[in-house]
Amino acid sequence: MELALTTKSKKLMRLCEIEGYDNPYDLLQAVMTDSVSPAICMTEGCDYTAEMEPDQREGYCEACGGNTMMSALVLADLI
Repeated sequence: MELALTTKSKKLMRLCEIEGYDNPYDLLQAVMTDSVSPAICMTEGCDYTAEMEPDQREGYCEACGGNTMMSALVLADLI
């Protein structure tokens, strides 16, 4: 049986890779109490990342120009 990952799960895994974490748990543990969180663009084909508010769901992506940035904590459904 093959595991199907959601878009949010794929983007969270990509964000971990970009930020240098082995898994989402390590990333989330590192940023859980910070005032900013790594965020990634949710547009397919755009992996732009930036530091944004932990509850960011529609942040501005400087690479593709959309309001498509989502923080790691939102991707993991913690906020």
